[in-house]
Amino acid sequence: MRRFAISRRLAVAAASIVAVALAPSTVEAVTPAATHVAGATSADAANRFRTVTDFDPGWLFHYGDASGAGGGAYPDGSWRTLSVPHDWSIEGPNPPSDPFSQSAPSTGRGGYAPSGIGWYRKHFSLSGVPSTRKVYIEFDGVMANASVYVNGALIGTHPDGYTSFRYDITAAAKFGGADNVIAVKTDTSPQPASRYYTGAGIYRDVRLIATDPVHVDQWATYVTTPNLTTVHAQTTVVNSGNATANVSVQGVLTDPDGMTLSPVTTAAKTIATGASATFGYDVPVSSPKLWNLATPNLYSLATDVIAGGSAVDDDITPVGIRSLTFSASDGMKLNGKSVKFQGVALHQDYHALGMAAPQRAMQRRLAELKALGVNAIRTAHDPPSPAFLELTDRMGFLVLDEFFDVWTQHKYSDVGDYATYFNRTASSPTGAPPVPAATGSAPWYQVDATSIVARDRNHPSVAMWSAGNEIRDSLSTRTPLLTRMVSISHALDPSRPVTQALFRPADSGDVTGATRTTLDVFGGNYRPDDVIKAMKASPARPGLFTEMGTDTSAWTTVKNNPGVTGLFVWTGAAYLGEADKLWPNVESGFGLMDAVGTVRPIGYSWQSTWGAPRTSPPPTGTTAAKVLLAPDETTVSTDVNDVSYVKATVADASGRVVTSSSTPITYSISGPGVIVAVDSGSPVQESFRGTVRKAYQGVAYALVRATGPGVITVTASAGGLTSGKTTLTGAITPFVPCSGSCD
Repeated sequence: MRRFAISRRLAVAAASIVAVALAPSTVEAVTPAATHVAGATSADAANRFRTVTDFDPGWLFHYGDASGAGGGAYPDGSWRTLSVPHDWSIEGPNPPSDPFSQSAPSTGRGGYAPSGIGWYRKHFSLSGVPSTRKVYIEFDGVMANASVYVNGALIGTHPDGYTSFRYDITAAAKFGGADNVIAVKTDTSPQPASRYYTGAGIYRDVRLIATDPVHVDQWATYVTTPNLTTVHAQTTVVNSGNATANVSVQGVLTDPDGMTLSPVTTAAKTIATGASATFGYDVPVSSPKLWNLATPNLYSLATDVIAGGSAVDDDITPVGIRSLTFSASDGMKLNGKSVKFQGVALHQDYHALGMAAPQRAMQRRLAELKALGVNAIRTAHDPPSPAFLELTDRMGFLVLDEFFDVWTQHKYSDVGDYATYFNRTASSPTGAPPVPAATGSAPWYQVDATSIVARDRNHPSVAMWSAGNEIRDSLSTRTPLLTRMVSISHALDPSRPVTQALFRPADSGDVTGATRTTLDVFGGNYRPDDVIKAMKASPARPGLFTEMGTDTSAWTTVKNNPGVTGLFVWTGAAYLGEADKLWPNVESGFGLMDAVGTVRPIGYSWQSTWGAPRTSPPPTGTTAAKVLLAPDETTVSTDVNDVSYVKATVADASGRVVTSSSTPITYSISGPGVIVAVDSGSPVQESFRGTVRKAYQGVAYALVRATGPGVITVTASAGGLTSGKTTLTGAITPFVPCSGSCD
């Protein structure tokens, strides 16, 4: 991501102007703004010339439709105050009531969860922002069919809930101290809409960006390391001002230890008003600190825009110096060394948190998977959040970044899924960069593929693109669509290959047809023989088992075929949805771990297969005597990205877990803290809100966040058992994501 370093939480530097003042009535009291300087690596640098403001706190929410709610003067005083990311579907319209229903239009495929319309509004001022600046609103993801209004003016609509978008709101905004109102209507009414749980609402981060009229265009900086001693960057600068500008670009690279290398400045170019220019430059790096799976070193590249002799804008990009190559004979090599994808597929929900997971929850899951030997994540079957990719960069994972689960054909009767929009002409403004080689309007699939690649191509963890999962369109329909997506990917990012998770490739004509040569790496689900057959055809291709079951014998096939780059197990963790006709279950039984991270026997099998240090399940008991309570993090902050998982274990007198217990656990909390959610690994429908959760295999969790500094006391009780108690320390310090193996 190329906006303001590698974290949405990073603060604007002290030299920046203060961009936004929230209206006092909308300031969140429980979870204050998470804007801060996080400092684990040099890639945490903040912008000095453009202003990037965390726009997550201070929203108002209304469940259901509200006529006229897009208007600036709409009366919203009775609406609920909250911070985004927010998934209203997982909590339901009336929390803590159980939101799940056997008759839900989302069906079991969507986890029997509620759907419909939800409105968000936010009051803000632009005091301190010069009226000469350009102002943009950027959403990392809104589920779904988002309509964005500013001061009553409809700015744009965006159907896909997984792709990011940015709108220019300069013309609609009021500068100075005037009250501005942004309103967002989200609509998941068309159901069924997916084969798995999608959530609802503004479930990812939002930011406000103020730039000089002469500035780096949206996601326009592209950084590669053509060799391990050179960082190459190119960027496009747009002039949206009223006068011609004489522009050059200066690149400043900072290493993982905070040492700044010598700046590199390009020759100047004249950019007419309304025009743009592309600049390229190389930064030499002696003794580079390489990014790899064990030591994921990150540099930071500041691309400063110089106009008329003064710096007016800067774009901050994380950089991992690494080489990643693919060949039919040698498979995949990272920095010249052979490596295989020891991968798992992951859906994007986090059970009790739904789709609106704090980054700490993501970090916890990734750390648990790394302990099983996992080194790669397939983002099944949609692009991930920037916050997730920040963590895979920092923690040393490889990522298969997947575009879509459907193309033009629905897989089932899912009238609300992406097939509805795939080939539909995108409405303007699209919120995305121009589609490469497009003339005139482009369909949504091309717009979204462009935004995915342009946004994610600078993450060193992203190893490959996947154009789709088990697409059911005919081969004649798929071929031109795949060809176009591959061409878009190669135009924006020639450094990475494109694969596809093919469905029965031999039966579908992919092994002998155009698919085999269109794809850079031949991928297939559950048909390893088809993949190997396609790999051996001329011209040869490397292969990938994009999805396999949990039988560990498949790893022998991977090891015995050098051209096979690895495999992805279905799945790393249990997920909501794909539970049609399984009521009262709201999830299926897949996963090396359950939804709260308890390792299943098959998880230990893969741990052994992949050669990770062996761990074991805790000892078990038979007669419940007490509740043991322990937080996984003893310090928790007010940052909306932070949360502590407080584990309640139903134990016998010796402290051994009684896995047969499903007794309800009742939590209480005192001090400066709040229970965000309650959870367990149970697949059965049950509210995640409130203070009571049934134990599953003897375990339940309360997810706690601080509301201020001080001692937080959490207790857990169950009928007839000795209660448990633990304390946490609340802090107002920001959440700082970890690096390497952590948690």
